[in-house]
Amino acid sequence: MNNPIPTHIVQFILKNHVVSLACHHQNQLWSASCFYAFDEKSHRLIVLSKQTTEHGKLMLANPNIAGTIAGQPDNIREIEGIQFQAVARCLENEQEKQTALQIYWKKHQLAKLMSSDVWEIVFTRIKHTENRVAFAKKSDWKKLF
Repeated sequence: MNNPIPTHIVQFILKNHVVSLACHHQNQLWSASCFYAFDEKSHRLIVLSKQTTEHGKLMLANPNIAGTIAGQPDNIREIEGIQFQAVARCLENEQEKQTALQIYWKKHQLAKLMSSDVWEIVFTRIKHTENRVAFAKKSDWKKLF
């Protein structure tokens, strides 16, 4: 990839596993928390969720979403997280689904027991905040098109 996500952001994404998604279409808004696995090669999160969920229906209608990944530290000096913009796509191609599932199952083995639709959340912008380095230190990454 010609504009890789910075290593410190990748490391943060890899050490977490829950993403909060914000979706909208016309006058409808919804948010959802989902388990994810990160595909470093493609700058994407893999998420399992049925198309019939509120967020699934909205992502099908409007794939442009936003979201956050954040820990829950007790100490303000340990706060770290990302805010992002992304494009969501429900994977229909069987080979794409299987490739994504292999990545997901590595992180969440129990998911092999469930049936669900497979989504990719492809980052287009990430804003990373970290208080450990310097209070409210921010870095911004954007995908080059």
